[in-house]
Amino acid sequence: MQYLTKDDVLDLHAYAVIRYGGRLGIASHDRLMTVLDAPRQVLFNAELYPDLPSKAAALVFLMVKSRPFLSANESTALLSMFRFLTLNGVSLPDDVVDAELLWLVRSVSNSDLDRNGLEHWLRQRIVS
Repeated sequence: MQYLTKDDVLDLHAYAVIRYGGRLGIASHDRLMTVLDAPRQVLFNAELYPDLPSKAAALVFLMVKSRPFLSANESTALLSMFRFLTLNGVSLPDDVVDAELLWLVRSVSNSDLDRNGLEHWLRQRIVS
């Protein structure tokens, strides 16, 4: 399993701000490190998120909810999800449209979709 580094996510954040607008910068280094460490968490010698969809869901969910950046948290979360999936040899199908991705991050942000719901959404769509 390959994970995103802090530099990876900071590069994605910079791209999101340049491409879509917002303020560049970290609001909380601690929250950012929590987001980056979440997919690797171990509890009682067992991975808390044992597979790729659960790890990707944890990454996206925590980035959207904890808001580690000054702005562009949602777009950085989506870009991070795409990069994380690609690093691990999978992707989302071409028929996933922007409107669906917008619905996804807004649903998480508005607490209409929890981490388990996000994980379920990913499981239904990830392709090798």
